[in-house]
Amino acid sequence: MHAGSIRRTLLLAPLTVVGLASSGCYVGIDENAVFSDVRRPALQDHEELFGVYLPPPPPVDDDGQAIEDFSAAEDDDTAIYGGTLAPVCGWPSTVELGGACTGTLVHPQVVIYAAHCGASYNKIYFGENYKSPAKAVTPSFCKVVPGGAPGGGNDFAVCKLSAPVNDVPITPILMGCETQILKAGQAVTLVGFGNADNGPYGIKRQVTTTINGIDNNNEISIGGNGKDTCQGDSGGPAFVQLADGTWRVFGITSYGGACGSGGMYSMMHKGMSWFESTVGVDLTPCHQADGTWSPSAACGNFPKAPNVGGGTWAGGCNAGSPSGTLSTTCGAAYGGGQPQPQPQPQPQPQPQAPCVGCTNYPGSLSGTGDSDQHPNGQYYQSTKSGAHEGYLTGPAGADFDLYIYKWQGNNWAMVAKAETDGSKETLKYNGTAGYYTWVVQSYSGAGNYNFYLKKP
Repeated sequence: MHAGSIRRTLLLAPLTVVGLASSGCYVGIDENAVFSDVRRPALQDHEELFGVYLPPPPPVDDDGQAIEDFSAAEDDDTAIYGGTLAPVCGWPSTVELGGACTGTLVHPQVVIYAAHCGASYNKIYFGENYKSPAKAVTPSFCKVVPGGAPGGGNDFAVCKLSAPVNDVPITPILMGCETQILKAGQAVTLVGFGNADNGPYGIKRQVTTTINGIDNNNEISIGGNGKDTCQGDSGGPAFVQLADGTWRVFGITSYGGACGSGGMYSMMHKGMSWFESTVGVDLTPCHQADGTWSPSAACGNFPKAPNVGGGTWAGGCNAGSPSGTLSTTCGAAYGGGQPQPQPQPQPQPQPQAPCVGCTNYPGSLSGTGDSDQHPNGQYYQSTKSGAHEGYLTGPAGADFDLYIYKWQGNNWAMVAKAETDGSKETLKYNGTAGYYTWVVQSYSGAGNYNFYLKKP
């Protein structure tokens, strides 16, 4: 094994962040009330509710206002190590895995990442900022290849999603003769949500560097001289551009020495037979799992500029500048005609808002006990007294509940709840100035929901 250590996984307490939605039961509670009959803790410390990633609110005075002389370190937007921030919808297939690792969407229902990240994930996040994800998807399962680990070229793991993500352009996996491009000196781009030289975990960043070489364990060495991945980038992708201008994904961030000095990556094509047999999906539209050229109708129209960004997460990312041609990288083009065009994402119809001036935060819960904090995994400050309104609409047959918590200076206290049978709840709370957060929780059932929030 490489003399360095596994340094790509950032071990944060799992966060649940996403969105919510509409109608049901009104409960107004006194701020100092103590609940003894609720379905979740009435008092929670900050790490219990948000994990270690999100800092707690600043101290407040008796009127709930932030103390003016309090200051906290601000996020620095500089890049992973020597890189830049990804634009909106740039590298859209790069995903975040619950506060610890990065992964790659390689098929609308399949995410590939690193074995050493483990398999305990109940949410996969899309977007550019882990604090405010554009969407969250629930996996049906995540699995690690038997014996997979850094140092052996088989740091392989995969998640199959419970529903396909059809509005994110896919960069295909490098396969067959295409892998001949992986030579020392070849320019490649690394993408991840990990720590930066001067920045925090959770922001999608990109850095272009070069390949150093491939060792006898089928691991590829990439980067150095200040251009590198770091903790939290584990499992994330390495991309390369082919001679025809289209891009491929090939690497899985595995381990290395000090951040900035370069690292080691497993290669996706080496594990293709296991990936495809595990998820039961064809992940290689131009090749068989062993690399043999075998183009299908989907072998073409691949992205030429996934780094540029385009479209919106709400209406559908259209980054990539599709080539519009059939691929001939390793042989003759598919013989059945023109490549199947990638459908342009259509804006999703928005559900009718139950209140004027409220904001919708859509999300999903995976089952009993799963919960999301809002807005988007955050808390917010109210600088005046007034009504906080929450409206939740969930799937038929489920029982989702809605709660609002207020920061008490050293913990979060539940100040109102809506726990009717069913998945529609309405909660209105008249509160003083201070910091608040909402929780949507599944008492039973799973599925998508919409949460609408209106602040004072």
